[in-house]
Amino acid sequence: MPFTGLTLELETPLHIGAGRSGMLARGHGFVPGHVVSYALAATLGKARGGHPADFVHALTTVLQEVRCGPFLLLDRDSQQPLLPRQDRDAIENRYLTARTQVTLDPASGSAVESALFEVESLAPRVLHGSRRGQPTQLVGGLWHRAPHLAGKPLQDWFRSGLLLGGELKTGQGRVRLAKQGWRLNAPHYAQNPEWPVQERGLSLIQGARLPGPSLDGTTDAPLQPWLGRLFDPQQGFGRRFSPPALVRLDGVVQETGVFLPSADEVGLGCWTRVDGATD
Repeated sequence: MPFTGLTLELETPLHIGAGRSGMLARGHGFVPGHVVSYALAATLGKARGGHPADFVHALTTVLQEVRCGPFLLLDRDSQQPLLPRQDRDAIENRYLTARTQVTLDPASGSAVESALFEVESLAPRVLHGSRRGQPTQLVGGLWHRAPHLAGKPLQDWFRSGLLLGGELKTGQGRVRLAKQGWRLNAPHYAQNPEWPVQERGLSLIQGARLPGPSLDGTTDAPLQPWLGRLFDPQQGFGRRFSPPALVRLDGVVQETGVFLPSADEVGLGCWTRVDGATD
């Protein structure tokens, strides 16, 4: 499958849920691949009519045609991506913000007493450092079977305004394709020369650091449970949790090989080895 590199710019804060810690709704410092896949399917389903059957068909189409990898924060000083676990301190210092919200009573429309909580999000602009105030950018990519999806150029779906992550009702999650942000046949993943790509996937040598969550083939990072928010035919996107998978975040490649984002529901978008696979 051909590979295309992408750069997205945040228009509003972006919340990618990483669980609760007391009153804080924690956020990831990157966008997992399954979040991009579901956002693409939601955009496609809405364009087809917005009925439950439209979204089901759109999701099937996306999962058959596209493999979305993780999108990483682009450090504006070095022009290199930040690893979610390895560079967590830099991510927290320059990009993470939190704001207080309240839970509303649907009957009265007023705030529920003692229901304050904070939501951790990626800021739409760099918060600190020499590039303070510049737009926050995410870099990643996808493998796709064809240059078109559902009768339109694939890049048009990204230009139409994807909504990523959670807290969409508060205006979060609006992203746009950056200027020159669509790079067909890009030679590297996330603009990192150490991550060369080919049509079969991301080709890494032994000892290289694999960005984001991986299901197999890596070491030197703790195993952790991974739950994805999935599509529910009755309630919509993000309303159902996947069964847990065990992943390593920013693991080190054990043996030289090729990795591709998984297309299975459990671990969707997480890297898995595809050596010898034909696709």
